[in-house]
Amino acid sequence: MNLKNYFLLTTALIFTTVLLFAQEKEYKLNEIVVTAGRAPISFLNLSRTVSILNSLEIQCLPVNNIQDLLQHISAVDLRIRGAEGVQADVGIRGGTFEQTLILIDGVKISDPQTGHHNLNIPISLENVEQIEILKGQGSRIFGPNAFSGVINIITKKMKESSLSFSALGGEHGLFETNIFASLPFGVFGNNFSYSKKRADGYRYNTDFDITNFSIGENVALGKSVVNLFFGFVDKKFGANSFYSDRFPNQWEHTTTKFLNASAEFGSGNLTFSPKIYWRRNNDDYRLDNLRPDWYRNIHKTNSYGAELQSTFKTSLGISSVGGEISKEEIESTNLGSHNRLKGGLFAEQNFEPIENLSVSIGFFLYSYSKIGWKFWPGFDAGYQLNESVRIFAAYGSAFRIPTYTELYYKSPANMGNPNLQYEKTTNYEIGLRLAKNFLQADAALFFKYGDNLIDWVRSSKSEPWKVENVTKVKTYGTEFTITFFPQDLIRQIPITKFSIGYTFLTANRNAGVFESKYLLDHLRHQLIFALSYYLPLRIRQNWSFRYEDRQNFEPQFIIDTQLSAQYDKLNIFLRAANLFNKPYFDIAGVPLPGRWLSAGVKYSINNF
Repeated sequence: MNLKNYFLLTTALIFTTVLLFAQEKEYKLNEIVVTAGRAPISFLNLSRTVSILNSLEIQCLPVNNIQDLLQHISAVDLRIRGAEGVQADVGIRGGTFEQTLILIDGVKISDPQTGHHNLNIPISLENVEQIEILKGQGSRIFGPNAFSGVINIITKKMKESSLSFSALGGEHGLFETNIFASLPFGVFGNNFSYSKKRADGYRYNTDFDITNFSIGENVALGKSVVNLFFGFVDKKFGANSFYSDRFPNQWEHTTTKFLNASAEFGSGNLTFSPKIYWRRNNDDYRLDNLRPDWYRNIHKTNSYGAELQSTFKTSLGISSVGGEISKEEIESTNLGSHNRLKGGLFAEQNFEPIENLSVSIGFFLYSYSKIGWKFWPGFDAGYQLNESVRIFAAYGSAFRIPTYTELYYKSPANMGNPNLQYEKTTNYEIGLRLAKNFLQADAALFFKYGDNLIDWVRSSKSEPWKVENVTKVKTYGTEFTITFFPQDLIRQIPITKFSIGYTFLTANRNAGVFESKYLLDHLRHQLIFALSYYLPLRIRQNWSFRYEDRQNFEPQFIIDTQLSAQYDKLNIFLRAANLFNKPYFDIAGVPLPGRWLSAGVKYSINNF
């Protein structure tokens, strides 16, 4: 039996196991609301593969930043250059770092200069209420760049007073402080977070200094809500071999500001949801910091946007219609000065043609620059076999527009292409979900066909690499995640949670007569196992085991763990990243840290 058939058979066995478990009727996940579509939906009624991490689950992971948290989620490929939240690229289900859309509270924050800045997120982990990862295309919901998946980071909007202080220290000169406060006053909610983190680096020229600040205001007026949010992150870091292993003295300084105002007005049958936002990113890059003016690129981008959505309920179901418009600007010493206007109209209809069958269909009609209007449809359908088990299928087309780097970059070895078109993909998925009080399970098979993909290619070795729309990629995959909560069955068991997630991918790329600059380097096999349990003296231990077998790389197995103890208002914790000190890397030429120990304390006061 070949490897592909083996894993398809494994997935089928998991489907069967899930069905056997489903004979019991008890479950309690209908309270979880997911914003993976235009209309919020309960977790039980989802007809897509969506991973959800709430604030309590986040606290159990051995991480202290959003970037590193993502590497513990099945089918998410986090490729780290700089540890501890310095810089990383994120892909989903074999997609590249340019093909994942990042949102904060449903607002797009992906960077128009380059996807390398997509995780310049102006939010500390303390201010995250929930993270939702939609796997597969999302353009019919969110428009451009929701090509292989969407990550939506939802900030806290607490209605109770709280105050927390934390400090962390560790090897390589690591030191971090965090402050988070929620101070409601009447109908006004106020959240404030601040963090400061620095380290000397785990090898030459990997030191960093990161400052993160955010403030959120929300006002509840009857059934109407108004939200304001501002976030700021400043990163200074040594970038040893980040973009070329020939230059160990690379250095970079980025600052990102994000301002968002949103609201929801109306009754239960008719609501209006306006949003306006601004994102500013500054990037100062030096190829050799010992000679700062020898090769230095300075970029400044601004993204402005507005969206209006109306959702109404009728006898035909829930309908959502609306539109968005945005403008992206860049001023760059290398890329030049450019701007582009984008916008589109969207619609979504959710209905139940028969009992237990729910259908969601929609489209995004989008236009940008000189491309004109294009139509991007999709649908999801799910059937509830019983109170616990749901089967679903999804189809959709998606697209991504080129970044300014792909359009205008110039160097002797690499040339952008101002005539680039959008790249597109078609996605198919079938899956099954089990949701119970003590067990959650998802399994899915998916296929996507990417056409007109943007790639760096050349027709002979004497030519520079140039960006063209010439590549086609077919990707097949299977994915499953199973999570158990033993204490929901037997309260006396010390194990609170264990989960296992597995993803298998195979891809076939064709660039025609051209040579491609990049090899296929997706994760062929990804296995994530997590375990959480209590020890004596109220100590809790959390483990994360990650096995990654990347195409054209050697397999790697990394273990992280965290010990923590909660004593009234005080939490004490000890973390070990890469516990067994394994040499590994996600990007060729950029070795990642060996074992990195850190410890800290957190003091929290609630309802004062």
